[in-house]
Amino acid sequence: MSNYSIIKIITFFFFFIFILINTLFFIAREHFIKEQEADRMHRFGLAGRLIHRSSGNFDEELKHLLITPSNLSLSLIKKEGKKLSEFPFGKIIEYKQRVYFIKTTPPLPPLEIANLLPPPPHFDNLVLEDLKKESLWLLWVTFVSIDLFILLFFGYIIKKLLPLHNLKNAIVNFSDQDSFLNLPISGRDEISQITKEFNIVLQKIASMRQARSLFLRNILHELKTPIMKGLLTAECLDSSEHQERLKQIFERMNYLLGEFSKMECFNSGEWQLNFQEYRFVDLLDHACDLLLCDKNSLVIIAQEKSLLIDADFELFTVALKNIIDNAFKYSNEKPILSVLANRIKICSKGDMLCEENKIFTKPFNRSYENSNGGLGLGLYITDAILKKHNYKLDYSYALGVNCFEIILNTQGDVN
Repeated sequence: MSNYSIIKIITFFFFFIFILINTLFFIAREHFIKEQEADRMHRFGLAGRLIHRSSGNFDEELKHLLITPSNLSLSLIKKEGKKLSEFPFGKIIEYKQRVYFIKTTPPLPPLEIANLLPPPPHFDNLVLEDLKKESLWLLWVTFVSIDLFILLFFGYIIKKLLPLHNLKNAIVNFSDQDSFLNLPISGRDEISQITKEFNIVLQKIASMRQARSLFLRNILHELKTPIMKGLLTAECLDSSEHQERLKQIFERMNYLLGEFSKMECFNSGEWQLNFQEYRFVDLLDHACDLLLCDKNSLVIIAQEKSLLIDADFELFTVALKNIIDNAFKYSNEKPILSVLANRIKICSKGDMLCEENKIFTKPFNRSYENSNGGLGLGLYITDAILKKHNYKLDYSYALGVNCFEIILNTQGDVN
């Protein structure tokens, strides 16, 4: 899964929302608890004032505050209860999930004033019980419901997007032998429709590939026999200008068939790369063997004499052979081959390539076509081979010298 996949982005989004909602819940919970405590302390404060009043129905007024005198002993609550808060004129204690208020003795007034005040009623060992039921169950139910909804919705979205992830993997793993995507098609949503259409399209692609491959192989096979017979017949003729011309025609046709065959094998993916580490000198020897030439035909400048290259031996030597062959064809002097630490340069004197021929990804450049050359397939195949190795083919021209470079350290640059 890519770093920017939809499933990862949605997962991160839901995770962020989940954390945010839970954080807000705990903030709301703390605020609600503080509001409860403030309300309780306010009612107990009012109850404390009622204690000092000498008139009125004390018990009835307490009921209006949702407070009542408790029958529990003061010593029991103090001993076994849990103190919640304390202020100058009282304490709030929790005992067996009930909240109680214990009025403490106020500071003594001056003697002359104390004699004028009546003693406060109901003060000795007075314990007040809070009748108001405080509960967070509604808040908890709301919180759990929201969390459950988010998780269910996230699971539903992931379930809907998972076929898209499987479809992406199936497309990535699609090979020439596959005639369809091996994916179940269910539902009527857009992803199911896309999967169905891709199955149809890839079936057509596989059929077209098979038909093209069969067509080209039949043509190559059928043309090979008459061309070889033509070459043998031309060899049997008396030496003359017409015989040489005829041999050139058949040799050119044979060369083109070989180029077509290589391009077909390469494009169809029949060449499976087998990477190993080889010495460049061994790769160069094999390339020279393919060209039927000697290394003395090249001027070799080896700054990195023990250069090791991670490559498929057969494919890489074909690429190297094509560049050297190009240098031989379009120059009257020995090509110069330079072996550096991270690149291989093959330079030869000659005319600069036209803009069309610098586009190595395009085969069949008409300006290549002559009686001895090809159709630009050599550089096209070379460029494709080097890209499969994560290497790069570069071209430059200066002072009448064409230089082709195989750049070996571009693994991060070449797709």
